[in-house]
Amino acid sequence: MNLGRVPVLIGATFLSFVLAAAAIPVSRSSNSEVHATARVSQNSTANSDEIGKLRAEWVKDLRTKQLDQIAMLYAENAFFVQPTGERITGRPAIRELCKNIMATFTSDITLRPITNERSEQFAYESGDFSETLTNVSDGKKQQASGAYVMTYKRQGNGAWLIAEQVWVGTPPESH
Repeated sequence: MNLGRVPVLIGATFLSFVLAAAAIPVSRSSNSEVHATARVSQNSTANSDEIGKLRAEWVKDLRTKQLDQIAMLYAENAFFVQPTGERITGRPAIRELCKNIMATFTSDITLRPITNERSEQFAYESGDFSETLTNVSDGKKQQASGAYVMTYKRQGNGAWLIAEQVWVGTPPESH
């Protein structure tokens, strides 16, 4: 791999990562609080609320760099498909990816869901994202945007976890 492309690939991966936690629109107020409003397309409002809380927690954990908490939002056998097409498999590998991303960038991401559906056991959402990444080492900001698809699966204990996320987008642009 060309080492000069590593920051771009990490940034693009981060962008993809950030788009994940779905099923409701998320916005930030000026003090960076996460606000979530449910979008129900079918089935129970309770499912929408649960997935909305999962997404809001994911955004918060990413922004505040809560590595162990964000990793636990993924199913043990979850997949993370990077913009390059590389598939990261399993919670430990996704945790390591998150660790590397959080060590390199601080994220301020906005997710705009377009489509979502759910049943009693599965849910998915697709939408657009925009993100400002701040490089930890030099404070430089980069803008990125793209699209995402997230799938969720209800676990045996009733909790929803991220089963798979896929990100595509433009490489971050430095300011």
